[in-house]
Parts: sequence; structure tokens; C-alpha cells
Amino acid sequence: MKNNAGLIATMLFIGISGCSPDDSETGQDLSSQAAPTDTRRPNILFIVADDIGFTDIGVFGSEISTPNLDKLAYGGLRLNNLHAAPACRDMRLMLMSSAGTSAANHPMPGAFRNGVLSLNYATIPELLQDAGYATYAAGKWDLGEIEGYTPGARGFDRYFTALAGAASYFAEPLFPDVPAYRYEEDGRTVELTELPNDFYATEYFTDKMLGYLRSTEEDTPWFAYMPYTAPHWPLQLPEDWLDRYAGRYDAGYDELRERRFEQAAAARVLPPGASLEGFEPLAEPWANLSPDEQRRYSRAQEIYAGMIEYLDMSIGRVINYLEESKQLNNTVIVFTADHGASSGEHGVDTGRLKVPGGGPETPDGTDNSLENFGRPGSFIDHGRGFGEAATAPFKFQKSSLSEGGLRAAAFVHYPAAVAAGDVSNAFMTMMDILPTFMEVAGTEHPGAGLFNGRQVNDIAGRSAWPHLTGNASTVHTPTKSAGWSGGSGGALIRGDYKIIDQPSPGGGMGTMPWRLYNLAVDPGETRDLAMENPELVTELVAEWEANWR
Repeated sequence: MKNNAGLIATMLFIGISGCSPDDSETGQDLSSQAAPTDTRRPNILFIVADDIGFTDIGVFGSEISTPNLDKLAYGGLRLNNLHAAPACRDMRLMLMSSAGTSAANHPMPGAFRNGVLSLNYATIPELLQDAGYATYAAGKWDLGEIEGYTPGARGFDRYFTALAGAASYFAEPLFPDVPAYRYEEDGRTVELTELPNDFYATEYFTDKMLGYLRSTEEDTPWFAYMPYTAPHWPLQLPEDWLDRYAGRYDAGYDELRERRFEQAAAARVLPPGASLEGFEPLAEPWANLSPDEQRRYSRAQEIYAGMIEYLDMSIGRVINYLEESKQLNNTVIVFTADHGASSGEHGVDTGRLKVPGGGPETPDGTDNSLENFGRPGSFIDHGRGFGEAATAPFKFQKSSLSEGGLRAAAFVHYPAAVAAGDVSNAFMTMMDILPTFMEVAGTEHPGAGLFNGRQVNDIAGRSAWPHLTGNASTVHTPTKSAGWSGGSGGALIRGDYKIIDQPSPGGGMGTMPWRLYNLAVDPGETRDLAMENPELVTELVAEWEANWR
């Protein structure tokens, strides 16, 4: 694929990636879109928060201090209908390949969780690298730890990543007997002993990315991928940040759930039909917990909140650099969660709230005394109740194909083309990110065929750029479907309707009869319409089995 900077500059806003001037899917006439006054191709800063809940940042209804994210989000377009995947790796497979999780998950013996991103898919950094972009990553990879599948082999010029799905935030082993939990930088394994004594992962990822950006040659566009590990378990903070939210969550998660809903509604980020009426929490009522149980959960939530504020502060450092270097106005910034909030009970488990699928067992030798919460050697999460408070009014959380597991809080900031202050209800998925970035860069996916000496598959997503820039009312037509599959069931969304046969958390690995929901009026999935619409259910199930199983 050849890069033509002049062609890119003049065609950036007329949709050359899957969107002709007469867009067949949206029906919008895009031929009148104006060319940008700045002829440089935009930089792309893509930030992913790990395990963050839908209402966990201020601009989406949170009490947590996130001024940097709030400023960017209010200056751009917030997204409340972006669908991810139920777990970290699945989301990254969708994101990097623009393919469904079942299609992209190619088993490889010896790889962590027995899966890597198949070489039959061209990744975002590979495609942007081919188009002349400098490509950088700092954060969590989680798409393969074996040679030929780490970031350097998938298109990144420079990177520092935690290769697996989690790591301690300090320079200590997470699981001492599992060598896959390691860092890698530019193709070389980084031993924990090489990290600075005051290493804290969120800070270090930010330092690395700032170094990469500062080293970029002038006038070279760049793609910066920042998939932070925060606030994924184990919840940990530097000593001087541990008590920033002391006492803030003593009233418990039931009160927080109600307050978050009210604040999210006031912020206009909830979709039509959103309501707590009919919401059925899985967690034990806060009032039923003992004082000791309440203290452990509230303390874990305090540390969780501090991690999100620390994440926001770190993102602010990157934004400050872009302002100082006069690059901010020419940078498309996308922020997203990777799925719904975590419900892990690590370190706070009393035996009453534990549900299967919350994550691995707490490692031997862990010091989860209340006094050590958040410090080196601890291994805690904030529990199902506080996770539900960050996901309601959506149903369930991470690891679920229900809306609470799939919907990701997100926003796009680019004042040159994206209007400020609005909220988009348009359905889109992580599969749409790749073609969107291709259009931003003025290039396109090559389609099925030969790319960089290997056969690659076509993409399933569609560019959201016409919609994000106000030139199309939707991303997909009502007849376009998206599906998910896993060991415990599947789901499919087409237009307003969603089918799902996955059992509730804790219900085992089998399936249930297919349920049907109208997300346009019931995003909380409280009213099953399957009995009333058997023909529609049959039709959607057949589509799922043919295309997404």
C-alpha cells in the first residue's frame, strides 16, 4: 500500500475508507464535507482504561475527580452505545482486528490463555505504520506473549508493555510461578529487577509514552496506544495516594448506585429508557454486611477511586505535553473502557458475595490485611456491589454478554471536526475503531488478500468517522448485526433488538433459552420479549449461528 500525503490531506473528511460520497449504509451525502484547514494528517491518541465502569469518570456521573478526562469529553462527543466484549482479551481482539471474537481468537499452544491475535488479521498499528505513521504503545498488551505475536511483531515502532492480562503495579511478581506475567520493551524482556525502586505502572507507562512522543520526527504523524492497566486488579496505589478518598464510601454501594444513576442522568449520558426500576442487584444489601465487611469493601473502593484519579492525572500529563508542543489541535483523542466494571472479590471476599468468573484465586503469600490494602504484596478488587454501582442501570458486569458487560463509556475529542458537548446514542462496536482510524489517517484496510507478505482477512467493522463528525446520523443500518460468542453462550444485536442465551453470573457454563430485549426502550434488559416475538427470535438466532457462533 502506498502513502500519498497530498491525496490524504484533501480526502480526509470525505470518507475514503468504506464511505463513498453517496454512503449506501447511512444514506448521507458526504460530498459537501469541507477539507481541513490544516493539511497535516492528524495524530491519533487512543486511551483504554481497564475494568472501568460506565459511570466511573466524572463526565459520566462519578464523584471521582477526573478533571482532565472531563475537559476532553465535554470538548468532544460522548458515546453511550459503544459495545465492547465481556473480557479484556476479547475486546482487544475485536479492536485490533475489526473481527468478531470467535473469528479472531486463533489458538496457539503455549500462549497465555491459549490464544493470540492471529496473523491472518492486519492490526491498527500495522496499517497505520504502512501509511507513514510512527506507532507507539505503553500499557497492557494481552494479545500474545510468544515470539512473533508481541507488539513489535504487530506494527509498533516503540513500546513498553505488560504482555499478559494483569500485573502488579509495583516492581514485584503478581503470580511468582507464572513466567508469562512479564514486561517487554522493544522486543526485549524487562526483568522486575531492572525497574526503578519507585516503579508504579501507571506513572511508568505515561513516562514511556511521553518519551516516545518527544522523539518523533517533526511533521511525522503518530499513533499512540495507551492501554493502561488501571484500575484492573490488584488495586494498588503509591503510599501518598492511598487515603485520597478516605471515608467517601462508608455509606456503601447501594447508596452509591442510586447517586451515580442520578448524576449520570443529569450528565445526559444514559440512553433513552434507562431506569433503576426493575434493576436487580446480585450483591448482598449493604445493610446486611457486618461492620468489618463494610470496612473492607469501602476501603477497597477508596483505593479503586484513587487509581482512577491517578489515571486521570497521568492522562493530563500527556495532554499538557500536546498543548505545550502545539499538537493538541491536530490530535484525534479517543478514550474508552474495555468493557463493564469488574466484580472481583479478591481480598474482600467474605464467602457471601463470591461469584464464579471473578478472576483467579488470590496468590499464596498475599498480605490482604486491611492495613496493607493497596500496598505492595496486596491483591484486592472492590467487589460485586461497588462494581454494580458503576454499571447500573445496565445489567451485570465484566464477563457478561449483558449490557453491563458490553457497554463501554467512551468519548472522542477533535475540535477541528467533532462538535463539542453532545452525546451520541448511535450503536457501534470495537470492531468499528480500526476502520475509523483508517479514515482519520486517510488510508484504508486492504481487504481480504495479501498484506505485508501474508494473507489477511477482511474486516467486520465500519468507520464511525462520518457519524462522529456530524455527517451521518448513524454508524450502521438497522439491518446490520453484531454478535458475540463464548463458552457460556452468545448474544446478537440487530437494530433495536438483542438476543442472549448466556446464564446469569454464577449460573454455570451452559446456556439458557434465548431471551429477547428491545434496547431502544429497555437498555437495562429487564423485560424479556421472546414469548411475544418467537419468529423474530428464530430469525436472530439463525443469523447468530450463521455469522457469529
